[in-house]
This record gives sequence, C-alpha cells and structure tokens, in this order.
Amino acid sequence: MIRKKRGAAPLPRRTSMKREEVLQKLGFSIPKEKRIRVIVHSDLKNEADDQYAVMHHLLSPNEEVLGIIAGHFEWFPRLAEEVAARGESGRFGEGLSVMLSRRGNTMQMSYEEGERLLSLAEIDDVPLLKGARFELAHGDEPSEGAKFIVQEAMKEDGRPLFVCFLGGITDLAAAYKLEPRIAQKLTAVWIGGGSYPAGNPEFNLCQDIDAANLVFQSDIPLWQVPQDVYRTMEVSFSELALHVAPCGKLGKYLFEELVETSQTIIGVEKDRFPETWVLGDNPTVSVLLEWGQHYFDEVPSPHVNADGTYSEGAQKERTIRVYRSVNVGLTFRDLFAKLELCYKP
Repeated sequence: MIRKKRGAAPLPRRTSMKREEVLQKLGFSIPKEKRIRVIVHSDLKNEADDQYAVMHHLLSPNEEVLGIIAGHFEWFPRLAEEVAARGESGRFGEGLSVMLSRRGNTMQMSYEEGERLLSLAEIDDVPLLKGARFELAHGDEPSEGAKFIVQEAMKEDGRPLFVCFLGGITDLAAAYKLEPRIAQKLTAVWIGGGSYPAGNPEFNLCQDIDAANLVFQSDIPLWQVPQDVYRTMEVSFSELALHVAPCGKLGKYLFEELVETSQTIIGVEKDRFPETWVLGDNPTVSVLLEWGQHYFDEVPSPHVNADGTYSEGAQKERTIRVYRSVNVGLTFRDLFAKLELCYKP
C-alpha cells in the first residue's frame, strides 16, 4: 500500500503488436467462439503485483480481453488524512506524506501505470479506460470504465462475460446503478473481502464498503476470492528472478518494481517477510483457467459493516460463490510459462 514516489513519466505508447501477435508465440490458439469475454479492472499503481495479474490475463488465449479499467485506491489516502487530522502523522513517517499527496489522484496513477505496462508488453490494441476517481458515496458521474462495462454487457454475444476486479468495486456498483440489466449479462470476479464467516477490514473491500454492499445485495452473479484464499498465492523473489526477470524489458520491470516495493514496505511494516510476496490478484486468472472446478461454496451474501466485518444480509435468498482455495501451482506455472514464451529473448 505504501509506495515511493517515482519521477519517471509513463513510457510513450509505441508502434507495437496486436495482442494476437503476442499470443502466437505461445504455440497454440483457442478458437474465438470458445473464448470468454473479459474486462480487467485494476488499481495498477497500488503496490506492484496487479501488473502480474493484468499481464496474465493478457497472455491467456482463452480470454478475449475487451479492455482494462484503471481503478482508484483511495482508502489509504483517506485514512491518512484522518490520521493527520488527529496529529499522529509522525508515526507513519515518509509513507504517510506520500499517500497524502495521492488523495483524488490514485486512479490517474493507475491509468499511467496501465500505459506503461501496455507499452512494455508491446500490445497496442487493448483499450485502457479510466475508472472512478473516488468512492461511490462521492456522487460523481459514472466513469468511462463503468459505462464501458454497461456497453459490453449489453452487446449481443453468446459468449460469457466476466468482469474481473483486482481492487475496489466502485465501478461495478456504478455500472449496476446505471443499468441494472447487466446483472443478467455478466459475472463479476472479485479479489477482496475478509475471510468467512466473520470478515475483517480487508484492503480492497475498504476501498468502497458502500459499493461492496450494493453489489452484495444486488442480483449480479459474484465470485469472491477472499483474503485467506488470495494470501495463499505466495512466491519467492528467487522464483521471480529465475522466471520473470529474464523476460525482456517487461520482465525486468515487473521484477524490479516488486523488489523496490517490498523493500519500501519492509521499512514500514516490520512483519513483512523479506524474501517472498503474495501475488494475490492472480486468482482472477486461476478461476477462469479452470472455471468448472469446484473449489468454492455457495454462501448467503453478507452485509458489510463499517469496520469491514460481515453480518447477515438483507436479501436472505441471495447467494454468492466464495472460493475456499485456488490452484496455486497451476497458476504460477502458467504465468511463468506464458511470460517466458512471449517475452524471453
């Protein structure tokens, strides 16, 4: 959550390849009619692991990636403002000042990171859209990302549409408010929420609890990967140095960004393990690689309290899919293989 300021401007989008040209390097293809339609929504500049999940989606030929939406991560800046107002800024040091400077700008930071990632990936035909700048309660007009979700959901296409959220779900709630019929047209996959049954103030959930409650009590089909499950996606920096860093400019960037982020966070959060990281957003790919596997339970959709805990939801007949595990080994083997096949010199 705490990142150093980086002075470098986003890399310019250069003349590069279509996504299909990159996928040809895998050595196999999936017929278009067999592909699922996917929109990826990510708070790309929050830490440095979203980039791995976004790239994994882009390199998965079973997905027709319709677009990437840049999301906000306003909860920590909002919390930092409250801490500063209480005169407690000193206990957070440099980390707090960095986060304070981001209030209202985190979506733009994610958007610029999306530009950089697509440039490094040499993919020039996947749309990048801007999501909401603030939480749902801020009352802004629906973002272009929310409108894009509605637009794609309402298209006549027999293939299923999955909208994958790697952070907060403000734009899903906004899209539903704009056009409730999208609930019959898409499935939302969300990395977020505390462990069941009690819940806790998990980071992605706390980005916008109002939006989460709207979605939980809606009729949108929801696949939730809660905190205790996504935390199993642990990888060592040695593995990343071996499998990711050698994968051209993209791999070098992915690896070095994560190492830098880890070193910054270790300086603030003393309980972080220095040799490992949780690539906790990649389960959105895991569940779509083998979406017929039954690693989940159907549970009553909860209400989220102000402190992030769960209580009984108002719609007692409403159920959601909650994953109890994901195939960690398959996910990492698949990610590393795709990066190496597509980008390793």
